[in-house]
Amino acid sequence: MIGMSTEARQHGSAGAVRWQAFWTPKKGRRAAEYEDAFAVSGSVEAGVPFRAALADGATESVFARRWARLLADGFASGGPAIFADGLPTARAAWAVEAQQDDALPWYTAAKAADGAFATLLGLALHLEEQTWQAAGVGDGNLFHLRKGALRRAWPRAKAGTFDNRPALLPSRENASAPDPRRAEGAFAPGDAFVLATDAAAAWLLRTAPAEALAWNGEAAFTEAVRHARAEGLLKNDDTTVVTLQLS
Repeated sequence: MIGMSTEARQHGSAGAVRWQAFWTPKKGRRAAEYEDAFAVSGSVEAGVPFRAALADGATESVFARRWARLLADGFASGGPAIFADGLPTARAAWAVEAQQDDALPWYTAAKAADGAFATLLGLALHLEEQTWQAAGVGDGNLFHLRKGALRRAWPRAKAGTFDNRPALLPSRENASAPDPRRAEGAFAPGDAFVLATDAAAAWLLRTAPAEALAWNGEAAFTEAVRHARAEGLLKNDDTTVVTLQLS
C-alpha cells in the first residue's frame, strides 16, 4: 500500500494501472497543516482489485489529518469494509495515536474527546472483469473518462452542488456513522479515473476533469493550482487529486 509522502506528486504503476497523486495545502499554510490523505493499494494480485482512496479531514476537529490517513489507508488495504466492520479498528488506531501526544494543551486534549471527522471516497478496479465499484461518505468526487470525454461524475455532476456541510465519518468510539453511497460500472482499456477532494472536484467540474490527466509532473500541477486560485476557479482549501490510467 502506498500513501502520503512529503512530495507534492507521487506516481507508480500496478498491472494495467498507472497512477499519479497530487496534493497541496491551503495557500499560506504549511505542508504539516494539510489535512487530506490518499492511498493506493500499490500492487495487483489475482482476484484482488486495485484500490485507491482519498479522505478529507474536517478542519474544525483535532487530529483530523491522522483520521483521514487511517480511513484512506483502510480502504486501500481492505476495501469497503472500512465503512462497516473495519471502522472500529481504524477508530482504535486513532485513539491510540491521539493519546500518545503528551504535549497537547488542555483545550486540545478536551476537544480530542469529541473525536475527529473526515470524508472518504474509495474506488476498486476489478481488472480481470473490467468493472469498478466506488463507495463514499461526504463530498469526494469520482470522474470516469474515456478518450478524454467525461462518461460519469459521481456523486456530484455540478460544481454548484458542493457546500460546507458534507457527511462525515467520526473517529469517536460508538459514534453513529452515515451509510456510504455506492456506485458501480464497467470500464474499457484506455479509460481513466480521477478522484478529487471537494475543492478540486468543483474546480474540475468548472473546467474539465480531463485536464488532470495532462499534469505530467509537480510543476504542472502547482502552476494549474496557482492559476485556478488566482482566477477564482479553485477555492483556497487543501487540494488532492488521484488519477488512474488503464492500459
